[in-house]
Amino acid sequence: MPREVTSNKVTSNKMTSNTFSRTPATAICLGAMVLSLLAAPAQAGAASDFYAVAPSEIAGPPGTLLRAEPVAPPGGAAAAYRILYRSRGAAGQPVVVSGVVAAPPAGAGPHPVVTWGHGTTGIAPVCAPSRFPQRDFARIAGLGSLLADGDVVVATDYQGLGAGREHPYLVGASEAHAMIDAVRAARALPGLRAGRRFASWGFSEGGQAALFTGAVARSYAPELRLEGVAAVSAPTELRRLLNGDIGSLAGQVVASFAAVTWSRTYRLPIGEVVRPQAMPTLEHIASLCSSDLPERVTLGLAAAAYAGEGGLLVPGATQRAEWRRLIAANSVPARQGAPVYLAQGDADDLVAPAATRDFARRLCHDGVALDYQEVPFADHGGAEIASAGGATGWLAARLSGARPVSDCGQVDTARR
Repeated sequence: MPREVTSNKVTSNKMTSNTFSRTPATAICLGAMVLSLLAAPAQAGAASDFYAVAPSEIAGPPGTLLRAEPVAPPGGAAAAYRILYRSRGAAGQPVVVSGVVAAPPAGAGPHPVVTWGHGTTGIAPVCAPSRFPQRDFARIAGLGSLLADGDVVVATDYQGLGAGREHPYLVGASEAHAMIDAVRAARALPGLRAGRRFASWGFSEGGQAALFTGAVARSYAPELRLEGVAAVSAPTELRRLLNGDIGSLAGQVVASFAAVTWSRTYRLPIGEVVRPQAMPTLEHIASLCSSDLPERVTLGLAAAAYAGEGGLLVPGATQRAEWRRLIAANSVPARQGAPVYLAQGDADDLVAPAATRDFARRLCHDGVALDYQEVPFADHGGAEIASAGGATGWLAARLSGARPVSDCGQVDTARR
């Protein structure tokens, strides 16, 4: 069996006087002044005006920082910003994406960057985590540890949340591009001294995004250097996810978000996979967010309308040829360009532990250095909490240059 997660954090050896010798705090202060000027047009109106994008702003190099405004920094951060930057959608089309950045205490730099992928918040633009920066920062597992280690932390909203019309849910390439271009945008912020070395880290949908980042970073952003990928409760095999969860309320929500956005993103008739009588419920679910408990209760009540009717999807929906192709394309490839930390709760009723174990074996077969943690008695969200210390410690080791240790010998003997 893979070893169990403990609460002990791997000791970071990055905080040395040679690596992070202090510099005058004026660098961060000067950066904040410049960013205040950059952000002035956005701050003149309502907060939502920050996300308004003119058509002329969209085209341009991915990772270009378009707009930034200072926000109240979380504990342990020297400064924080809401940002708007250029990226690429799943088909390579130019898009604009939003997010937030937290800067560590001033140091010599260059600072490594950790790009964070959040779990499901919805697919409507109003569901963007960066609309509420303090809540957004609070949801980043291990943020305080990452900042104390001297890392710049950037959290993307993904394409379509905040800026845009709709988030392409569980579309791996789009998520990965948003996470990588967030690193590029952070490097353009004055005074932060964000370096080109980075790691990806995410939970649930964000775990899928972090793993897709590992698969495409080398080709998409050759100027950056990916040091590690950490993912917890990550849906890696979407056919099993959708088939296994159609009967649950959470699964109905996941299936609804995927059906709506995939039909629009890939221009497929939604009637092939959704029951006609369920369409009003589906559209209602698509308009809701899941950022907090009241919102999740509302979503559950909406999904419950079809819980006893065989669900929202038609029988065999995931076996339709075009949908089957998309499920395969957005299931995580085992090829990774960096070591991987993978955590999974063994009581997760949304992402099947067996699917994660199978993915772990595929990583090992492909020669990836893997740290695999299975958390006893942890459900989907519980695994995130229980593994946060282990994950951030593992990230600290990767970003300090420590050699990864592989668990593949233990994974091969884990129960199937």
